[in-house]
Amino acid sequence: MSAKLRITDLSVSYGDFAAVRDVSLEVLEGQITALVGPSGCGKSSFLHSLNRLTDMIPGCRVTGEVKLPDGTDLCGPYLDVLSLRKKVGMVFQKPNPFPHSIRKNFEIPLREHGISKREVPEIMERNLREVGLWGEVSDRLHKSALNLSGGQQQRLCIARALALEPEIILFDEPCSALDPLASGVVEDHIAALREKVTVVIVTHNLAQARRIADRVAVFWLQDGVGTIVEVGKAKDLFASPAHPDAALYLSGMRG
Repeated sequence: MSAKLRITDLSVSYGDFAAVRDVSLEVLEGQITALVGPSGCGKSSFLHSLNRLTDMIPGCRVTGEVKLPDGTDLCGPYLDVLSLRKKVGMVFQKPNPFPHSIRKNFEIPLREHGISKREVPEIMERNLREVGLWGEVSDRLHKSALNLSGGQQQRLCIARALALEPEIILFDEPCSALDPLASGVVEDHIAALREKVTVVIVTHNLAQARRIADRVAVFWLQDGVGTIVEVGKAKDLFASPAHPDAALYLSGMRG
C-alpha cells in the first residue's frame, strides 16, 4: 500500500506555545487513518495543518514536510492553497453548511474552482446520492440548508467536500455534535469512503476508531507537547499496543 501523504517532523506552534512536535506519519492511500488520544494533545492542530487551515491563525507556525506522491510539499511557501484544498478537503466537528440553499452550497465551491453552473445539478445529485441524502432533500434543493437536521447537515457537508473530487478528506470529530442515530449514519458513510478517497479522522470515540479505521495513530503529551507515541494497523494496535501510555488509553484506563 503506497503512502498518499508522507509527513516528516511536523511541528505546530502558536506564538511561544508548542502544540505538536516532530510528528512523522505515513497516511496510506485508500485507507482510513484515525488519530486518537486525550483532549489537548495536538490532534486537531496536526489535522488542520495538512490543508493549511493553520495559515488563517495569527502567530501559528508550521515546520516540517507534508508530501504528496508527486513530491509536492504541502508546507511549501509557494503552494497554491486553493488548489490544495480541492485535493485535501475538510469536514468539521460542527456541521457548517453555508446559510444558503442546498443547491447554493454546491454552486459556491464548484464555481470557485472553475466548474460551470450548468454542471452543478449533475454533480450535486451524484454526491447527495453518495451520502444517502438525495431522497431526503431532492424536493427542497432551493430551501435553506440550515433547515436540515444536524445529521443531514453533516452529510451535506461531506457531499459538498466530495463534489470537488478530493484525493483526501480530513474529518475533525465529525460525529461528536450528533445524536447516536445520526452519528451512526454519518459513520457508515465515512467508512464507505475508503473506496473513493483517503481519509484521516480525528475521533475521541475509540469504539468508532475500532469500527472504521484501517490504521490508528495515538497522540499523547510528552513534556507538555503533542506527539505520536504509537501507530499501526487498527486491529493490531487495539489488540496489543506496545507503548505503555497507548495501552492505558486504548484500554480506557487513561485519558
